[in-house]
Amino acid sequence: MSSLTKKQKDTALVALAVLFLLAISAYAYFMVYSPAKEARIMAEQSFKSEREVLMALQEQLKALPVEERVSTTELQQRVSVEPLSELIVLQLEQAELLSRSQVQTIDIAESPLELLYPVEGIENVQKVQTTVTFETDDYAGITRFIQEIESMKRILIIDSIDFQSNGEVTTVDTGDDILEVTLSFSAFYRPDLIALSDTLPKVDAPPPANKIDPLPKNDGVDLATAEEDETAADVEVDVDVTVDGEASAAGMNDQVAGAQTAIFHKVVKGDTLYMISEKYYGDANGVDAIRKANNMSDYLVRAGTTLTIPEKP
Repeated sequence: MSSLTKKQKDTALVALAVLFLLAISAYAYFMVYSPAKEARIMAEQSFKSEREVLMALQEQLKALPVEERVSTTELQQRVSVEPLSELIVLQLEQAELLSRSQVQTIDIAESPLELLYPVEGIENVQKVQTTVTFETDDYAGITRFIQEIESMKRILIIDSIDFQSNGEVTTVDTGDDILEVTLSFSAFYRPDLIALSDTLPKVDAPPPANKIDPLPKNDGVDLATAEEDETAADVEVDVDVTVDGEASAAGMNDQVAGAQTAIFHKVVKGDTLYMISEKYYGDANGVDAIRKANNMSDYLVRAGTTLTIPEKP
């Protein structure tokens, strides 16, 4: 077998190198460049179509009528952040006057809103249920009374109407009997929206007098007996201090006073920070103090937990 000359070897190597470069070029074109080119073309087409959609939506938005913004004050006239029971009582007085009726009893109770099926977004809605009993001369008075209640801007639901109809008139001298009606309706509020408390509707009603009821309690213990018990307890504290001798009477009194200011509240189902603050402070100004005293990072309370109620801020 004759050996190849050097020139033939060089020619063969050049040919192999050319074939290798052609193979690499073909691979780069079909496997890298061509897919990248197709992806770029598809991206340009997608961008163009999305831009056309955006322009069409902008034109539709410009064609829409300008909507007026609703203030939070107006929204709270429908669903407030506080019960606003005073407004309900004032509306009942107006209905009583215009319908020529006579209100006998008013019962207002607050409770969580319970639904058959849970609805997202209204988990914290509370209900103010009002039951009023009134007397009127005829059915027109009932209709007018209900119309005045429904004229409130507040969202409410008439739960029940209970009354007994007059008997059939058989003689001329038979007079019309007084109709006694029991009406129950519900309004709603959101105590968790504490940040909107400044935009609450103004209530033209006097503040509570916070007077002490001088009448006996339900258990038969009157106010005088309670005061005597408190005095006896103070005397017992002073006697204990004298016997022990470990602390002065003034120091023990300070400890007793400090213990009395430490109030604890066990959260039950339906409680909110607003309701707890109103129970101990009379308004919602104590919410932040309760959160700070209990190291709370949010406004949610859980049933079964015990909260420390600090002094009124």
